[in-house]
Amino acid sequence: MSLSESHYDVIVVGGRPSGATLATRLAQGGLRVLLLDRATFPSLPAVSSPIIYACTMALLDEIGAPEAEYAHNTPKIRKLVSESRDYYRAIATIPEDRGRAYAYAIDRARFDHALWRHAANTHGVTALEGFGVTDLLWEGDRVIGVEGMRHGSRKAERFYADLIVGADGRWSLVARKVDAPLYNVDDSPTTSLYYAYWRNLQPYDLDEPLMVAHSTLDGLGYLIMDSADGTAAVVCEGHAETIERFSQGAGAPEALYEALLQNAPRVWARLQGAERVTSVRGLKHVPNYYRQPYGKGWALVGDAVHHKDPLGGQGVYDAVFSAKALAEQYLAHKRGQLDYESAMQGYKARLEEETLPVYYNTLAARANLAPSDPFQRLLGRYLVESPEVIEALARVPARMGDITQVMTTRHIVLSIAKGAARDVRRALTGELSPSAVPPLPIERAQGVQETNSYQQRLGCLGWLLALPAIMMFGGLAALRRK
Repeated sequence: MSLSESHYDVIVVGGRPSGATLATRLAQGGLRVLLLDRATFPSLPAVSSPIIYACTMALLDEIGAPEAEYAHNTPKIRKLVSESRDYYRAIATIPEDRGRAYAYAIDRARFDHALWRHAANTHGVTALEGFGVTDLLWEGDRVIGVEGMRHGSRKAERFYADLIVGADGRWSLVARKVDAPLYNVDDSPTTSLYYAYWRNLQPYDLDEPLMVAHSTLDGLGYLIMDSADGTAAVVCEGHAETIERFSQGAGAPEALYEALLQNAPRVWARLQGAERVTSVRGLKHVPNYYRQPYGKGWALVGDAVHHKDPLGGQGVYDAVFSAKALAEQYLAHKRGQLDYESAMQGYKARLEEETLPVYYNTLAARANLAPSDPFQRLLGRYLVESPEVIEALARVPARMGDITQVMTTRHIVLSIAKGAARDVRRALTGELSPSAVPPLPIERAQGVQETNSYQQRLGCLGWLLALPAIMMFGGLAALRRK
């Protein structure tokens, strides 16, 4: 068996966002890089969030990736909508960050292809698609290369490098071959998700590109995101046990997906007359973990090193950030500024500093998919009627703030008191709440009228909840004064 032998500074296994941007950064830093991917482009990745905010685009700006290509014909989303069944909704405007006040729900095939092309056109990068790595090459306990084959060939090829990087996703071959240990694993409760892309959805009452999150408050959440070429991604996520109940008798993924959509009347209403233009894709029991990010002759980036529930839409950012952190640390080593171990310890520290807070916040948010009681629904509405909370909600996914900064005991108590007072006033005057969920245009056409009845029914209950909270806060304040 003849083998081709070539040596590089770095071999990157996996050419999607983390791998492509890593290869670009390393080559721009003067290294010779081999970028490999078993797929050919354009093609879709495994299940992944399509959401990117200005923070992600800023990282892509650093390597010169053209927004006009990776976001071609994709609408700019400037508002985020969160609905809790027909109880209340919040509308948040995405704040400006480094000149951008919008997000994209990108076409991942187009996005990944654009980043691959950009890497392939970077001096110092050799990009080889359609090449499947099958094994790692070792010298003692150190990884020194890869072995694999091109599609359609039975001829094995070997390539060597000072560093082999696994950018090959959740089920990373590199991670498995080096037996990279997992840590910070959280699998209770796990979630599952299913999604597809649609065309010609019924319009929302806000006539602009949107990201609409909808909770049925029974363990399931939905997301509708306007995407490229007039399509929209329609996602359903929920606790795995809840989704498994729907799967009984549903058969194929398409039938399960349809059953889940029918569980949300507002979501299902928008799909009347719409056309599903992709197959249904899904992921059962979404993993949440970190892996040891490096060892002798190897490192991991992207989903290979860290994965969390896509609920927060942080997957692409985490991928390109991990690539930046590793590239900068490894280039410092190659330039003689750091020894290998110090450089890689720095990579691990930077990765955890950037991602751990969001990881724990995402795990906490996952609990919100669970069924809620009337008190939780009431508190949720009072909070989203607070301008401070709405602003914070918009800043969190864009990595511009932390929701805990406004979710203090004092703010919660004041929100309850103010919300209860507003409910009583509305009950007396018939004034509509700004958080009321209006009928969809298709529902208005069917004669459905806007109503404030839910808020009015809970006006007195709000006061009953507010009084003990106000008394508790007053007592704590008095103790502090003493």
